[in-house]
Amino acid sequence: MVDFIRRDKNDIYSKKILGFLFKNQKFLFIFRVIVAGLFFYAIFLGFYEPSKENTFTTALFWSIFWPLFMVVTLPTFGRIFCGICPHGFLGKYITRIGLKKKMPKWMQNRYIGILLLVIGWWGVYYVFPGIYRTPLGTALLFTVMTLLAFGLYFLYRDMSYCKYICPIGTLTRAYAKLSFTWLGTYQSACSECRSFECAAACPYNLKPFTFDKRNSMTDCTLCMECSHACEAISFKFKKPSFSLFSRFQIEKAEVWAYLLILASIPIAMAFHHGIGRSNAAGEMIWSKTAGIFQSLFGPGIDWVGLFAFLYAMLFTILAGTIGMYLASKILKRPFKEVFYSLGYSYAPLFILSSLGHALSSFFTGGYERIVEGFAWAFGFSVNVEPLAGRGDDWLMIFSAFKWIGIAWALLLLYKRMKLIKAEKLRKILAFPFAASLIIFFLGVNMYRNHIIDTYGRASGGHGHMHRSGKMFQTVPPEKATILQTGPRRESCAVCGMKLAMFYKTNHAAESDDKIRQYCSLHCLAADKANNKRSLSELKVVDTASLKFINADQAFYVVGSRKKGTMSRVSKYAFAKREDAERFRRQFGGKIVDFDTALKIAERDFEKNSFVAKPEDTLFFTTRNPAAKARGGMEMRHGGMHRGGLQNAVPAASLWLAGKSLARPQCVRNVEGVFYLLNADGRRGKPRISKKNGCTKVSFAVPKSGYYPLYYVRSSRGLVNIAKYEYKRIDHGGEEVFTKAVVAPKTLKEIPIDLQRLKDHEDSFYSRLHSGEKVRFRVLKDGIPLEKASVTLQTQFGWQKTVRSDKNGIAEFQLINDYDPEWKKFNKRFRENYLVVATYDKGTQRYKISYSGFYLPSRERYQSYAYALLIFLGLLVVIGVGVFAYRYRVQKPFREVSFDE
Repeated sequence: MVDFIRRDKNDIYSKKILGFLFKNQKFLFIFRVIVAGLFFYAIFLGFYEPSKENTFTTALFWSIFWPLFMVVTLPTFGRIFCGICPHGFLGKYITRIGLKKKMPKWMQNRYIGILLLVIGWWGVYYVFPGIYRTPLGTALLFTVMTLLAFGLYFLYRDMSYCKYICPIGTLTRAYAKLSFTWLGTYQSACSECRSFECAAACPYNLKPFTFDKRNSMTDCTLCMECSHACEAISFKFKKPSFSLFSRFQIEKAEVWAYLLILASIPIAMAFHHGIGRSNAAGEMIWSKTAGIFQSLFGPGIDWVGLFAFLYAMLFTILAGTIGMYLASKILKRPFKEVFYSLGYSYAPLFILSSLGHALSSFFTGGYERIVEGFAWAFGFSVNVEPLAGRGDDWLMIFSAFKWIGIAWALLLLYKRMKLIKAEKLRKILAFPFAASLIIFFLGVNMYRNHIIDTYGRASGGHGHMHRSGKMFQTVPPEKATILQTGPRRESCAVCGMKLAMFYKTNHAAESDDKIRQYCSLHCLAADKANNKRSLSELKVVDTASLKFINADQAFYVVGSRKKGTMSRVSKYAFAKREDAERFRRQFGGKIVDFDTALKIAERDFEKNSFVAKPEDTLFFTTRNPAAKARGGMEMRHGGMHRGGLQNAVPAASLWLAGKSLARPQCVRNVEGVFYLLNADGRRGKPRISKKNGCTKVSFAVPKSGYYPLYYVRSSRGLVNIAKYEYKRIDHGGEEVFTKAVVAPKTLKEIPIDLQRLKDHEDSFYSRLHSGEKVRFRVLKDGIPLEKASVTLQTQFGWQKTVRSDKNGIAEFQLINDYDPEWKKFNKRFRENYLVVATYDKGTQRYKISYSGFYLPSRERYQSYAYALLIFLGLLVVIGVGVFAYRYRVQKPFREVSFDE
C-alpha cells in the first residue's frame, strides 16, 4: 500500500476540484446515496401518481440518466455513470452478504445484456411506441430490472450482473474507450507492491495495476474503490480514444454492441422518424412490408416501426459484415481478425450523433422538463422557458457532431488498419470496403435529407421541419421585413413567436397609429375578435416574392398540404393569381379572397368559445378548452406550462368556461369579478390573462391546502357565481390535514356560497371515487341556507336535484356512469361533475356552480394490483425453483465409503 505519491500534471486526482469530485470517499458516498434516493423516489412516484401530471419519473430516467448524462459522459470521462449507478452502488453491499457463487458459464455471456437492450428496450419501443415513456411504464421497467439486479448480486460474486446481464454494461464498457480519461497506476510504486490492496478493494475482482500493460480497463466502472485503498492509483487525462490506436485484448461483444446500437438508434430513427415522416414514406420498403402484415394480422402494433427497426438491423449488419468480408479477402487475413479488429472504428458513429441530439434536445425542451419535473416531485410548481427555440440558428452547431463522428471513425479505421499485417497497397484497396458501414451511415443521413428536401414532411410530421430545422414558412432573419417597432419587434404581437420563423404567413395592421405584426392570420383574427382591437391597413406577405402586399388584394390558397401557422387550415397569400394557382396545383387547397380567409380563421374561435348570457351556468376547468378542441394539447410557444411564474412560488391556472362538461367552451365576454382565498384564509391576487381567446386565471399556491376561486357576475335580478376549489399538495411539506385546514372559508362579497364538506379521516391525497357520497353546504351571507335547489350533473349527462336541509347540506352519491369496454377501461379516467345551487328571494335569484372530478371506483381496478402481486410472487417462486433445481443438478457427487 502506498500512502503518498507525487502525481503527474495530467492526473485528475492532482486537481483540487476534480480530485475532490472523483476521489473524495465521503462526497462520492453522499452523492451515490442522493442518486439512489432520486432513483427509488421516481419509481415510487411512477406507481403512486402514474398520470401525466407526474413529469418527474420520466424526466429523471429519460431526460437526465438517458440520454443526457450517459451520452455526455461516455465519450468524455468514461463510465462514471456506472460509478454512481444505484444498482452497482447497492449491489456491492448485497454481494458482500450474498451467496458468492460463481456465475454459470452459460450466463457469463455479454450478449445477454446487449440483447436485453436491443430487443427488450428498442425492439419494444418501435413496436409499442411510448410504452416505457409513461410514469407507470418507466416504474415497472426499472422495478423489474432492479429486482433482477439485486437477485443476481445476491447469488453471484464479483458483480457479475454488471459484467454480463446489465443491458448497458457492455455498451458503456465499449463506448468508454472513446473517452479522454484513463484509470491506471504509477508503475514505480507498484513494482515493489506485495499487498495488492487495489485489487482486494475492487468489487469487480479486477487488477488496476495491469490496466496500463494490457491497454484495457476491462470492466472497470470507475467506482474509485481502488483509489481509496492505495495512493498509487492514477486517473489521468489522455488523448481521446487513445487506447484504440494500439493493440489490446479484443472483446467481440463490444464490436457487436457498436453495430447493433447503431442500427437500433440512429439508423432505425432515420428510417422511422426521419424518412418515415416525409411525403415519400409510403414508398419505402419498410412501409410496404408493414402494409402487407397489417392487412394480414390487423393494426394491433406499430408495423411500420417494427419493420423500420428490422430493416435497419438487416442493412446495418450487411453493410458491416459484407464490407469487412471483402476487406479481409483483399488483405488476405481471416475475416474474424479483420472484422473484430477494425470494427472498433464504428465506436464514434452512434455516440457522437446521439451527443448532438441530446444537447440540442436539452436546450429546446429537456431543461424545461427536468426543472419542472423536479419541482413537481418536491411540491413546487414552476414555469421555465426552454433555453432555445427549435429554429434558433446557433443550435446548428450540434448537427455537426455526427459529421465529427464520421471523421473520427475514419481516423480510427486508418489507425487500426495499421495494426493489420498486410502490404500497404492491399490496405489502401481494402480501406473503402472496411469503411462500408461508415459510408452507409453517411449515405443514410444524406438520403434522409434528400427525401425531406425533395418531398417535404407529411402533414402532422415531427415538427414539419426540413433539414437544418427550417419550416416552409421560415426565412433567414435578414430576408424578413419587420414593420413594427419596439423591444419585441421581431415577435408576433399576440403569441410572441418569432416572425422570421413563420414569415410566409405574416400579416400586419395599424392600430392606434402603430403597426402590429402577426405570425399568422389566426393571430390577427384573435387580436380582432378576442381583444376587440380596431385594425386597419391590413397587409400580408406574398409567399412568392416575400414582400408585403395589401391583404384585400391578395389571393389566398386555403387548405393546402403545406403546414399552416397556429391553425390546422393553412392559409398562404399571393399577389398574383397565377402564382396562387401554381401553388394550388402542387399542394392542393382552394383560392379565396381575404374576407373569406378571415372568416375561416375566425372559425377557430367560434368553435371553442361563446358569448355567455347572464343566466348561463359557468364553471372553471383545469385545461384550456381551446387547446382541447385542437386535439388535446395546447399550442405553446416556449414550453409547456402548468401555472404562472411568480418568483418561483408554485402557481396554478384555471380557465373560465361554459356550455357542457363534456365539451366546454371558453367565455368570450368576461364581465364579472374574480376573488381568491388562500389556504390560510387571506385574500389572494389572481392574475387574469387571455390565451387562444380564453380567459386564464393564474394564482400563487405557496403551501398545501385549499384555494377557493370565485367568478361573480351580477346583473339585474341575478347574481351568477362560478367556483372552483383548487387543492395544492406539497409532497415535501409539513402541513397536516387538520380541521382548521379543511374548514370551509368564504368571503363577504360572495352572497351565496357552495362548499364541499371533507371528512376528517381524509388527507390531502384523498380523491373522490364513484360510489362514494359527497356533501355540499349552501350558505347565504355566511349562514346555512335551507331549501335551496341543488343539482349535481356528471360529464355523461346524469343529474339529480335535491333540497338542502336545515343545516344547508345537500348529499349525493357519485354514480358510476363511466362504463367502457374492459379493454378500454382507464382506472385514472377523470369524470367531471358540476353542482349548481339556486335560491330565489323575491325577484332576486342567486346561482352558484361548483366544479370538480372523481375517479372510477377502486373496486373496479383492484384486480390490477392483485394481478401484479400474483405475477411478482410467481416470478419469485419460479426463480427460486429454477435456482434450486440447477443447484441440485450441478451439485457434485460425493465419494462415500462403506465399512463392511
